[in-house]
Amino acid sequence: MQRCLLALACAGAAGAYALGNDAGAFALGSDDEKKPIPLYTNEDLERVAPYRDQTGVNSTPAAAPAVEPPAVRSRARSEVRGEEYWRREAERVRDRLRPLRERVAELRLRIEERRRQPPRRRENVTPDAQIAALERRLQRLEDRIRETESRFEDRARRERALPGWLR
Repeated sequence: MQRCLLALACAGAAGAYALGNDAGAFALGSDDEKKPIPLYTNEDLERVAPYRDQTGVNSTPAAAPAVEPPAVRSRARSEVRGEEYWRREAERVRDRLRPLRERVAELRLRIEERRRQPPRRRENVTPDAQIAALERRLQRLEDRIRETESRFEDRARRERALPGWLR
């Protein structure tokens, strides 16, 4: 019985809200209570223009900072180290990595040759173990190359070198 009364009370309140009578408007606030939105015109801007300097728009700091911020220092350093510097550095890194890349190519070739050979019975080490050892060496070399390139690219990025200079 109590549930039926509660359901009727809820239905009555929902109906009053849907009909828009005073009970529903009272609960949610009426449309008459909305605040007007301020409208600013050019006349308002001209009226406050003489007070513009009071906002601090034309003020200067009392004292200049004694030490340059890090961003300014790195920007000054990158101006000293321009495109020619970064192209030379990129070429030096490529020259240092060239022998490593050649060894990587040799190891890949040796791994492929080992895989193509038929298994030999007299070897103390199985061909799979030899291939695994060569693959570990290959992985170490590739990691070393990647690490060197990554360190160089990070340094260039920190000093704000353009990516085109590194190619």
